[in-house]
Amino acid sequence: MNTRVLRTEVRRSIAPWATLAILVVAFGFLYSFSGPWTKAPLAWDEHWTHAAEWSRFLLVFLWPIAIGAGVIQGMRDTRSGTVELMTTMPRPGWQRAAKLAGALGGLLVLGYLLIFAVGAVQAAFDGGFFTFGWLPIVVVGVLAMLAGAWIGLGIGRLLPHPLTAPAVAVAAFVAVLLFQFAGAEGSALAGFVPFRISLLSPAMDVVRDPFETTAGWMDLGQGVWLAGLAVTGFLLLAARSKRAKGLAVVPALAAVVVALPVLPGSTAEAEVADPDATEMVCDGPVCVPRMFEAELPRLAEPGKKALRLLGTLPDAPVKVTALDRRLSYDEVPPRAADTVYVDLVDWSIRSIVNPDEMTRTLVAGAGTPTCYSVRGGDRSFSDELTARAISSSWFVGEWEMDRGSRLGDRIWNEVLRNWEIFRALPPDVQRTRIIAQRQAGLTCQGNQLGILLGGAR
Repeated sequence: MNTRVLRTEVRRSIAPWATLAILVVAFGFLYSFSGPWTKAPLAWDEHWTHAAEWSRFLLVFLWPIAIGAGVIQGMRDTRSGTVELMTTMPRPGWQRAAKLAGALGGLLVLGYLLIFAVGAVQAAFDGGFFTFGWLPIVVVGVLAMLAGAWIGLGIGRLLPHPLTAPAVAVAAFVAVLLFQFAGAEGSALAGFVPFRISLLSPAMDVVRDPFETTAGWMDLGQGVWLAGLAVTGFLLLAARSKRAKGLAVVPALAAVVVALPVLPGSTAEAEVADPDATEMVCDGPVCVPRMFEAELPRLAEPGKKALRLLGTLPDAPVKVTALDRRLSYDEVPPRAADTVYVDLVDWSIRSIVNPDEMTRTLVAGAGTPTCYSVRGGDRSFSDELTARAISSSWFVGEWEMDRGSRLGDRIWNEVLRNWEIFRALPPDVQRTRIIAQRQAGLTCQGNQLGILLGGAR
């Protein structure tokens, strides 16, 4: 197929308009709506892998467009009344089908790659984390666009009816949405279909953990399935006899048989830690995952200062380490006696720009993390936040409110009163109670504010 014929086919087909549609929908969604795709550290333009993952997420909307456009284009011969004329031509049907499939599929793939490229280029200019983990995610997305366009062409050739295109597009949208919800943990539809079957959808779920990527078996299984679906669509487009049309479904069926045993059976198997993203890089005793290497200069000096301040305690921590995974909504942060853990995914930490404020945050709770998940909510949670603010001020020697402690204005007066009670204690008693608070923070046993105040509340 020469380029002149292909350019002619592009001009005669719906391909340019379909490509424009997916670009308008994709960029309209990304830039018009606020969500995790717009917020660090999960933003679609922050890291290369995130650009690939959010592009795959958009297939919820883009895949039905590709299929619908394929159906419309596949009915071209029927609309023009040239079906019988084309069947009398001596040239093999697959040659003419290849021109149409190449024009529509090729342009839709270019549109999809442009969506990814916009995010990747922004990530590159902003110093975003680079790993080749984006490549299999994008390859599967490319196969998805080809499969959508070509299966649409085949269906349009097989069922040339005015209602076919909208019906197939809506059915594809509902199916992709259903499979996405069925495969998402915590969803009301979770388990509605087996997890492996839900992975037959080309669209990825919402990105939740910046350190995770797709498992190799997941990419392989989805790639096999979508390649088989694309071949079936092409064969349906090229087929001229009923027998050929019947045999056209064989590649898709064979692909399902091969893909299902390969696909992961659970979310834990499908989404795995990216070893490149979680590899630790250090500045002395302060370490962060490579994905957050750009954050290391901001954390290093405050971290070293925090370790010096904490070093006056018995069994003091000797290193500061950023978490290499995102905590779940109900998960209590991990803790260890020799380590001060910091969660760089937490926006209250990422938003700190002042080194002194970072040091204050690291020494809060005498170097221990909170004993509550992000839910928090009860009186003991408020007591812990107050206790953490008191301990951080004791270490840095400045009696100020810890901005990273999530204390609200409604308890500000109570915090001041408790500070004054603690400050009135003799220095040796203060130190003893700070040590006791640290032990309570490491074991999550006891009320930390009660330990600091000794019941004087």
